[in-house]
Amino acid sequence: MFDINNARDFYQKLLDDFDDYMPRPDSARHAMNCAITAHHMADWVWGDFVKGDASLKAKLGIKKKDDFMAWIDGQTVWYGLVQSISNGSKHFIRENANGTQKVQGYGMGGFGQGSYGMSYLAIEVSQTDPKNMEVSMLFEVVIRFWRDFLLQHGPFNPLPKGKTTLSDE
Repeated sequence: MFDINNARDFYQKLLDDFDDYMPRPDSARHAMNCAITAHHMADWVWGDFVKGDASLKAKLGIKKKDDFMAWIDGQTVWYGLVQSISNGSKHFIRENANGTQKVQGYGMGGFGQGSYGMSYLAIEVSQTDPKNMEVSMLFEVVIRFWRDFLLQHGPFNPLPKGKTTLSDE
């Protein structure tokens, strides 16, 4: 697609979307773009190299794409939240917006959450405190999942890095 030809290129797009979002953590537009890309990494990874690699599929215990999607869900609880944001924004599914919020102004977020005095987007992850997770943290853990998957199982080395330093780098 244009100059995005493989899962590595699509991973670079994910990093670029994350870099666009981080200076504006209250931007729904940038959040939706990042969520859509993070969600669709699975399609690119599957189609680019997992689908045709019998030994990798055996190693992961999968046979078809639905198995791969279930495998991802078993590896990271966070992917489902990104998928919900992605599908909700693409398909106008209002109930997918339940649990999302824009936190604005000084002292509006939960104690110790968010940059003090800066607006940000959050998603509910628990019924108890802390109830909400900053969307930037959600994106980062999903990016780290894909980075680690590509490094461990993909044919790409080295992988690109974004402008935003991930918390484990």
